[in-house]
Amino acid sequence: MNYISVREAAERWEMTPRRVQVLCNDGRIDGAQRVGSVWTIPENADKPIDARKKIIAPKAKVNSNISIERIWAMPNKNTFEIKPIHDLIVDEITDGIWIDPFANRNKLASITNDLSTEFDTDYHLDALDFLKMFDTDSVDGVLYDPPYSPRQVSECYNNVGYNVTWDTTKASFWGNHKREISRIVKIGGKVITFGWNSGGIGYKYGFEIQKVLLVPHGGWHNDTICTVEIKTHEGEISTVKDSEKMGAHKSEKTTDTDKKLISLLQQLPENYWDFKEDDTREYTHGIHSYPAMMVCPISRNIIKIMKGIMPISSLFDPFSGSGTVLVEGLLSGIPNVVGNDINPLALFLAKVKTTQLDISMLQSAANKLLDSIRSRYEQYILQIDSVDDVLTNAYELDLTAKHGWGDNAPHYLTEYCEKNNVDINIPSFKNIGYWFKPRVILLLQIIKDEINKIEDKNMRNFAFVAFSESIRLVSNRRNGEFKMFRMPPVKVAKFVPDVIKEFSTILQRNIEKMNAFVEACSDTGTNSKVTIFQNNATVLQDVPNESIDLVVTSPPYGDSRTTVAYGEYSRLSLQWLGIDNLSEKEIMGIDKSLMGGAKFRNGFEYTIPSQSLRESLFRIKDKDLERAGDVYSFYNDLKNSIRAVSEKTKIGGYHFWVVGNRTVKGELLKTDVIITEIADSYGLEHVYTIDRNIINKVMPSLNSPTNESGVKAETMTNEHIVVLRKR
Repeated sequence: MNYISVREAAERWEMTPRRVQVLCNDGRIDGAQRVGSVWTIPENADKPIDARKKIIAPKAKVNSNISIERIWAMPNKNTFEIKPIHDLIVDEITDGIWIDPFANRNKLASITNDLSTEFDTDYHLDALDFLKMFDTDSVDGVLYDPPYSPRQVSECYNNVGYNVTWDTTKASFWGNHKREISRIVKIGGKVITFGWNSGGIGYKYGFEIQKVLLVPHGGWHNDTICTVEIKTHEGEISTVKDSEKMGAHKSEKTTDTDKKLISLLQQLPENYWDFKEDDTREYTHGIHSYPAMMVCPISRNIIKIMKGIMPISSLFDPFSGSGTVLVEGLLSGIPNVVGNDINPLALFLAKVKTTQLDISMLQSAANKLLDSIRSRYEQYILQIDSVDDVLTNAYELDLTAKHGWGDNAPHYLTEYCEKNNVDINIPSFKNIGYWFKPRVILLLQIIKDEINKIEDKNMRNFAFVAFSESIRLVSNRRNGEFKMFRMPPVKVAKFVPDVIKEFSTILQRNIEKMNAFVEACSDTGTNSKVTIFQNNATVLQDVPNESIDLVVTSPPYGDSRTTVAYGEYSRLSLQWLGIDNLSEKEIMGIDKSLMGGAKFRNGFEYTIPSQSLRESLFRIKDKDLERAGDVYSFYNDLKNSIRAVSEKTKIGGYHFWVVGNRTVKGELLKTDVIITEIADSYGLEHVYTIDRNIINKVMPSLNSPTNESGVKAETMTNEHIVVLRKR
């Protein structure tokens, strides 16, 4: 068989040599062999599929056959009296029941409504109440000519003496109408919408556009846009009645298993779930820090209790983070342990934590690694130990400044190494000099280079976990912070960490923890299969439906911007490790991809089946509409995650959601209650709620519940474990 080099393969496959080396190291190229320090690749090897890119089937085009017409006409406050619009309605209206919730003085529909008693209509109701009168799939067509803007909504309500509220002047005003219209219109039915845009009712509500009529009026007048839509499918957005149907089993009787579980939980001591004296960093739980980790005794005791009352063949954590629940699943011997997270660093840590290693081989590899690191350091000891002074004095750089050294460190270090014959690859990522001093960068790169020489992938990754933990400790970041806050310049100037010692200490500690983990797994005779996915938790497309017996999870308590910033915490490690060859933009955007990342700055359509949340949001919006949007965004994602996890759970399977109740703008958000209300709409029965004191969870002691500078409050001191069962 003929072989080609990495560079030849890179040219053939149109990728960088570095990427080909990564694929070889990851075992992604069939037949690739390492000869010394060089990879050789079979000449007929196939190019691996890029696992970093999701392969998405092309969507069928919607609204692809739209007829667009433009006819000028004089303006008229009575829309239906404008000639081309009147002609359109007459042409499009069909037999059957047509309704008009904003009829004014028009009589073109079968059933008319207007809030004002000034007009002779069949009903004088709020439009939403009028739409709710009709049965599902009972209407053939709707003439929908609502107020076109929040100002017009206010005028409409004020003219008849009604109070103008948040719901009536934000996006929810029109969104609530659209959901009801989607519910009541038959498949094949028609809606003609009038306004200043052609959005109509929309595809997500089941409608496709057939025709658009633009009616310009000249001068400064806006065009009137008429949109004719046909209902072609059931909408993706659940209506209120759908939620009511899903929650129809609320009064279902408690099962025998429920009773047994409740009895066991009620017999436990009051402080049973506090775990004040427990070692929460034992085994591989303690090989790397991670924000807001659920302490391991929680999942350990949940698993133990559930295994005592029912067979458990599959365990799932949809927000698995660095792998706490997965490790406990292995230790308990559950056959199938499944995790999921979207943060690449979390996935990397979880994989390493759940991979058992041969301790003697691991220790031997570690000793060899440390020897090679020290040898490489001693080769350049004078240049490395003097680099900070040289750059400060000869180059006249301020090593504490954001600009100069801070944003151009690779340039200065490269020049320094070339002048002093130092053969060390200089890493380059945004603001590396702001977060690391010169000597630290050189030593970290030596460690990284030597780790990359370890042939065994699992042992190499194990060493990289110690490297990642060291990065945080030797950087200029403030201790105890999850977000990217740097030490004051005075402290940066005096900061001289012993990089090799930090790494060596962490590596040896982690070997001891891995040894304890392997011995514990051996004692239980575990033969578990661990699968970890990188899915959006609101979809979980790779997890088979109805495959899970037990869910144990602790979702984020809020959006990353205002609570725990998992992406910021992971940033430096991801930049140094090069996991998945993520771009700078992808690394910086991780927090936006997490729960609550979508923005609702100008209002939103409230679609979450929780009255408790609705009432809290109403109070928050009176103080800060944008913060209300942040809260809504997070709970909307949580709602979709609960739905997705429910779909993956077997009938009779149990969920344990470990959550905290946070405060926003002085309003306590009762997430435990909100989850039980949402869960009922997705086939989940609330069984019990456990309260526990937070003794040793890794969280900041103070936060800013109002986001006002200087205003601080203590973070939550209690958690709640919400127990649900799939009906």
